[in-house]
Amino acid sequence: MAEMSAAIPQSQVVGQSRMPAFSRILVYLVLIMLGIFFMFPFYAMVIASFMPRNALNSITPTLWPNPFITSNYTALFSGEINPDLIVKTPFIRALFNSLAVAIGQTVPALLFTSLVGFVFAKRRFPGRNILFYCVLVTMMLPYQSTIVPFFLLMSRLGWINTFWPLWIPWWAPAWGVFLMRQFIAATIPDELIDAAAIDGASLLGMYWRIVLPLIGPITAVLGILNFMNAWNDFIYSNIVMNDPNMVTVPLLLNLFKGATLTVPEYGVMAAGSVIATIPLIIVFFVFQRWLIGGIMSGAIKA
Repeated sequence: MAEMSAAIPQSQVVGQSRMPAFSRILVYLVLIMLGIFFMFPFYAMVIASFMPRNALNSITPTLWPNPFITSNYTALFSGEINPDLIVKTPFIRALFNSLAVAIGQTVPALLFTSLVGFVFAKRRFPGRNILFYCVLVTMMLPYQSTIVPFFLLMSRLGWINTFWPLWIPWWAPAWGVFLMRQFIAATIPDELIDAAAIDGASLLGMYWRIVLPLIGPITAVLGILNFMNAWNDFIYSNIVMNDPNMVTVPLLLNLFKGATLTVPEYGVMAAGSVIATIPLIIVFFVFQRWLIGGIMSGAIKA
């Protein structure tokens, strides 16, 4: 009886050990399939950048460029796309403009939204809730309704063909204020702020020494999203940028499928898209480490 009772739990343990292993294999297979599915558009963009025009316009799909060419990248950086299109803006200049727009918009946005979110979350003053609701209402306005007023205001300020229209109006986005306010209110206890106030810390001192070091995860999320939005912006950049020296990457890539071309240059566009994607990938992985580190530290403390 003792041997039978000992054998039963052993078989159960063996069965239990096999089930998690099978589940892990199944999960890995699903993740690999999803990874291939989501990576395929990027792979198609990369191989398209090494394909000639006739292969791109062919109705027969291909998973590898045949023939393999690099002239798309050469034409992209030289600006001599074809006899019908000579680009006046160097691609390096467009990359610099996009980087200036993205950094100049994202870094102040992280600073101002976190400060405003801290005030809304932890400070008590008359009309606080009404003012916060007014901020949320601005998120419901369709961007199409703001295009004409935006252009008129920027024109009267003399900011056309400068970075200011793509910087200052976006330094305190409503959705960023909302994210910061909700995160600070949920994760930072009031007792910590009160203790700092008793010790004589000023409002900016509490923000800089207490709040800012504790909001790494939401800062990473907001930084990734804001950088991507600024880098990929086309509509507002197209409104205020008409100087060839101020063209950003999305505006430059749009020239390769313009109405003046007999046949769109999809190969050159794919080459430019590949290079333009690299900064986004770098920013994502850098902020991802910070995001995971902040989440894990919070979990360990909890």
